[in-house]
Amino acid sequence: MKGVAACYYDGRTPLRQSAELFAVGDEIVARGQFGERRAGRGEVDISEAMGRSPRFVRFADGAMFEVADLDAFAHWLKAAGFAESPVVRMQTRWTWALGSLAGAVLLIVALYFWGLPAIAKVLAPRIPEPVLQSMSQHTLAVLDERLLNQSVLSEARRTALSEHVQKVLQTGSDLPAYRLHFRSSATGPNAFALPSGDVVIFDQLIRLAESDDEVAGVIAHELGHVANRHGLRQLIQSSVVSFVVGVYLGDISSVAAGLGVLVLESRYSREFEFEADAYAARTMLAAGRGTEPLAAMLERMEKAHGAKGSAGAGWDGLSTHPDTAERIARLRAMR
Repeated sequence: MKGVAACYYDGRTPLRQSAELFAVGDEIVARGQFGERRAGRGEVDISEAMGRSPRFVRFADGAMFEVADLDAFAHWLKAAGFAESPVVRMQTRWTWALGSLAGAVLLIVALYFWGLPAIAKVLAPRIPEPVLQSMSQHTLAVLDERLLNQSVLSEARRTALSEHVQKVLQTGSDLPAYRLHFRSSATGPNAFALPSGDVVIFDQLIRLAESDDEVAGVIAHELGHVANRHGLRQLIQSSVVSFVVGVYLGDISSVAAGLGVLVLESRYSREFEFEADAYAARTMLAAGRGTEPLAAMLERMEKAHGAKGSAGAGWDGLSTHPDTAERIARLRAMR
């Protein structure tokens, strides 16, 4: 069998020597001014083809043969009975490489849109209650420090509203434990729930409501997020994405620091909003209040935030609730 020209490195010095590689029986034989080297076929490592880069035949003791004539080496490998792996053969065809790239992109998209939500749905109920309490307390403390102000409602008004909300919500069959907090904010009428069941409602929303049933409807909606663990699922999904990006960029510390921001800025998906609306509708219907209070409140909040937005506000809490018109239509269809 005809040999193939190579450059020999003994693995101990940078000296390069001319050599010729042969396949003799079950051995790879190299000959040159250095003499002769032999190794079993299974004892050598042959590098994969990487474009037009030289390929290497490595012996177990560190000796290495560099082959620059790729076409001659390909013929030599074939004649010697070495078969390239299917992956290597695919890499040499641009159609396969393009197909593999498209497949990888589709896999990443599928993981993002279906895999991550499924994983988050399984993990969220398994997070211990002390962790939820600690995380929620920390988040509320940060919000109180940076964004929220104390409520200016009278104690009597807050007590009356809390009792009314409790009276309406207690008819719900799967009501999670909750604590109601009153706050004020320049961001406008809004309410939100933390994973622990702490529900924060702004004075601006209470003033905008035309009845306490409308406030109860909003709180029922927020408790729908709590009951279905939407906040945790959203946080898990966002955290995994941030972690993967951090690992890829090699900056884990910035990811850890950004987790607090994710808690504050996470946005619910359409699915989560519709699910929380359905929960609120069941609760309000069971209490004999109907779905109109929540629908009417959403309508007023949309107008209020729209007017605020036209005035140039930089942050719109209602933007976390997509397709408000569709949500209102769905709620009114449930009456």
